[in-house]
Amino acid sequence: MINKTYIFLIAVLISAIGYSQSTITGVVKDESNIPLPGVSVIIKNTNTGVTTDFDGIFSIQAKPENVLTISMLGMVTKNIKVGSQKRIDVILKTDVAQLDEVIVIGYGSVAKKDLTGSVATVKLKEIEEVVVANFDEALAGRIAGVNVTSSEGTPGEALKIVVRGGNSITSSNNPLYVINGLPLEDFDPSTINTSDIESFQVLKDASATAIYGSRGANGVVVITTKSGKSDTKSEVTVNFSTSLQEVSKTLDVLSPYQYVKNLETQSIARDNWQYLPNETGSNLYNFMKRWVDPELYRDMEGEDFQDMAFNLATMSQGDISIRGGNKDTNTAFSVGFVDQDGVLITTGFKKFNTNFTIKHKLSDKLRLWGSMNYTKANRLGAQMRNGKGNQFLKNLLFYRPVDPLNPSGGEQEGGLIPGVNDSEYQNLFNPVEDMKGTTRENKSHNIRVNTSLTYKINNDFTFKTTNGFNTTIGKQELFYSLNTQQGSRSSNGINGRIDGYERSTFSSSNTLAFNKTLNRNFFNVLVGQEYVHNTNWSDRLANKNLPTDAFGINNLDIATQPTMAMTNYSQNKLMSFFGRANVHLNNKKYLLTATFRADGSSKFRPDNRWGYFPSFSGAWKIADEGFMDNVDFVNSLKLRAGWGLTGNNRIGDYNSINQFGINIWNPYVFGQGEEYQPGAVQTTFAVPDLRWEKTGQTNLGIDFSLFDSRFSGTIDYYEKKTNDLLLWADMALSSGFGAVAQNVGSVSNKGFEASFWGKVADTKNFYWHSSINISTNKNKVLSLNDGQEFIKSDPGLDWNSEYYYISEVGKPVGMMYGLVFDRLYQVEDFIYDPTVDSVHPYILKDGVAANPHGQGPGHALYVDQNGDGIIDQDDRVVIGDPYPKHFGGFTNNFKYKDFDLSVLLQWSYGADVFNANEALWGHPSHNSSFSKLATIADAWTPWNTDTDVIAHYSNGLATWPRPGYKGDTRYIEDGSYLRLKTITLGYNVPIKKTGFKSLRLAVSGQNLHTWTKYSGFDPEVNVGGTLMPNLDYSAYPKSRTFSFSVSAKF
Repeated sequence: MINKTYIFLIAVLISAIGYSQSTITGVVKDESNIPLPGVSVIIKNTNTGVTTDFDGIFSIQAKPENVLTISMLGMVTKNIKVGSQKRIDVILKTDVAQLDEVIVIGYGSVAKKDLTGSVATVKLKEIEEVVVANFDEALAGRIAGVNVTSSEGTPGEALKIVVRGGNSITSSNNPLYVINGLPLEDFDPSTINTSDIESFQVLKDASATAIYGSRGANGVVVITTKSGKSDTKSEVTVNFSTSLQEVSKTLDVLSPYQYVKNLETQSIARDNWQYLPNETGSNLYNFMKRWVDPELYRDMEGEDFQDMAFNLATMSQGDISIRGGNKDTNTAFSVGFVDQDGVLITTGFKKFNTNFTIKHKLSDKLRLWGSMNYTKANRLGAQMRNGKGNQFLKNLLFYRPVDPLNPSGGEQEGGLIPGVNDSEYQNLFNPVEDMKGTTRENKSHNIRVNTSLTYKINNDFTFKTTNGFNTTIGKQELFYSLNTQQGSRSSNGINGRIDGYERSTFSSSNTLAFNKTLNRNFFNVLVGQEYVHNTNWSDRLANKNLPTDAFGINNLDIATQPTMAMTNYSQNKLMSFFGRANVHLNNKKYLLTATFRADGSSKFRPDNRWGYFPSFSGAWKIADEGFMDNVDFVNSLKLRAGWGLTGNNRIGDYNSINQFGINIWNPYVFGQGEEYQPGAVQTTFAVPDLRWEKTGQTNLGIDFSLFDSRFSGTIDYYEKKTNDLLLWADMALSSGFGAVAQNVGSVSNKGFEASFWGKVADTKNFYWHSSINISTNKNKVLSLNDGQEFIKSDPGLDWNSEYYYISEVGKPVGMMYGLVFDRLYQVEDFIYDPTVDSVHPYILKDGVAANPHGQGPGHALYVDQNGDGIIDQDDRVVIGDPYPKHFGGFTNNFKYKDFDLSVLLQWSYGADVFNANEALWGHPSHNSSFSKLATIADAWTPWNTDTDVIAHYSNGLATWPRPGYKGDTRYIEDGSYLRLKTITLGYNVPIKKTGFKSLRLAVSGQNLHTWTKYSGFDPEVNVGGTLMPNLDYSAYPKSRTFSFSVSAKF
């Protein structure tokens, strides 16, 4: 009886369950009405689910109140309430936000939708289709919060990448690069072929970078290269492009007529503005003897040295890759080259890359991965800045465009009269001949090897060991032949120098990962250890006054003036222990991440050797909450918050140790007839408690995707504060050291960054996708050394010292510093009385500020900031801000049938540029016959007073700005710009019966046009570094590039 009753109750229960549940069937298709197999269909907030079959069909038991979550990698997830429906057919749309994309992070990976930190991903297709020598040239304007700029346009030059503002003042702000798991602080982008890159991520906030501890403060760039393909036929890809490059802009210089007219005006000024053409011995009389009349030169073509120095240059590049494999082993092999001529003659960049990758399944539990990359690179050409007073651009501007009709006796081309004006021409030489006669090459060989072994201990535990090394061996060769300024006008004569170097990094890391899902909660724990060993070797060999230049750099031993060779070696080591815990609660609705790392660096003494770097972050997927089920237009909505501490140890290997060195600059001789002895001096003044620089960062962010993922975005706000700055702080003069590495001061950065993606149109034959990113950053010096309120910086523009930049407490790092230009002194400012002083007859009136170096009509008058009536160094103030109010990029991608078009606009708004070229070479001279910038054609004269260009000579005084007076507001220009960065038009050739898997032809342009008010070559310029940003000084001009490319797959 009991058994019958029990069976009856069970039957009733089963009947009730059957009554409350229904069988729901349906078909899942894509936007082209093609069935999608493998789609996940689960009942929300449960573990109950099924997948669609080959025809996209599914069947599941569900209650009317249940919500079905239908998802597939790369498609927009849909939540559908069952209700009374028995059949549910679904169309899944492509996910523009790519929430299922796997992001490579520190020592692991995670789905984009499960990120708790701030990580930016660059779409590889966008940079692969841009024809550039190195991949970093294609990054500008594509990543929010990441400022990618070129210091100048030198071929093959590595660009400067700064993530969320600079943390350090005198140390490096470069991010850490992690290439296939190998961390590199000094990474050369030329060592990777763009086509070999599989993924490119930038870790920006501390919760993402703290796992890298001491090296993560400046952000981390994670690059993974391509592996082979499994269970497919081998795929061969061939890419080739050819390009033409030209200078996008040249500087305005004096024409032959303007040049001769300038000399005439100079002569009249030296005659105290009297017109004395017939007075023997007058400056104008001497001018007319040689040059006759400026009008005779009006229609002369003259020599345009910019036109001779800049040329139409070619660039060719190509690569071929083979990828394939089976279920156990896959391989990838690639080889590529770049052959780029610079737009400046004798300059260029050449490289050859090869890469081999293998992935092998040793057993069901053990997998091996390995990669080897080799790069040979050669950077050729002139050094734009070669010490004070010797700059390439100066020679290009100063060399006169035309010779006089009646040259003086013994006068050579350019104006040199041996024995008469040698000192004036000592640092000036025909710029074209100087470049052709100078051989400069930087040849390097780089080899990088990475290996990893992964052992799956069981379903929960996985062990991985990753080992790698990167070695760069190279030499810089410099040789001056006889037909150069060095070879013929310096005491060095024909000379050469070879600087060798070898830089190596070895890294070994071991991790143990635990992964476990309990009910609807997921746990991931990672613990690891890492060891890094960096070595640096350099040597120098230089000899002077060779009797002949016939052998070039290859026979320096014939020199008549040998110099001492030098060698140097240093090393540093890093030992680390780290861990990370990820907790995903309630079916990944609530995400928590915590990391901790301990780094021990040999750069610090034992008491300060270890630094500790924690981070915490969390995220809430609001869209997965029940109250959002009926908000159909929201596909995903996630809030993120995080805090973390990262570090920096980028100082010299031995800065914490007092050092003594012997070098060629400290010799001594005990007495007459004694031999030369090298001297030992203290080279490093160590601070005993030198320790880690630390940066704390807070990040708040929101990620969203709306309207079936047609519109998505990411918005972040961050605050960073760097304490214990590793700063080269000023020392007392009595110490014998100008500055010493110390932990002093702090700097803050804070800003917003936003990225938005939109699907404007998406049909079978046409689509239009847009993305835009915008970033802001505010930087401030919070404190410096005890009692120190500022650091002044001198870029060494010429032989005289002058501080053009200042980093002051309470203001941003590296503000432009100088005098505020008011106007030019006019005749009305003076009383003319030659009886008092016949040489300086103009006497300044009361109430007009005086210049201690003298003044007269046409001299520069600056704002007297302190009102003491004298213009001096106390009147120098901040005159320019090099930081943009915002910067970003706007990308539009179009496709119509087999044609595609991509357009990238890049901008920067609100930054100032210090045009040092104008400051140095944009004012007239009282006695020099050199040419200069065209600005001086508008110099002040008694008949041209409405100008801000000083006179040649006035009141018996030369008007050129003395040291301390060269930097003023006339040379601070608005560096805002909007650049048509890239346009690419492609055609995907129909491949039926052609033997190709794909074939694409494309034409593209780089740096096609820049809208800007800046008068120099280009507003994106920074040859001064962190303390002297946006300095334009004899920089290599940026080029405009036109390319044709072919890409084929077999």
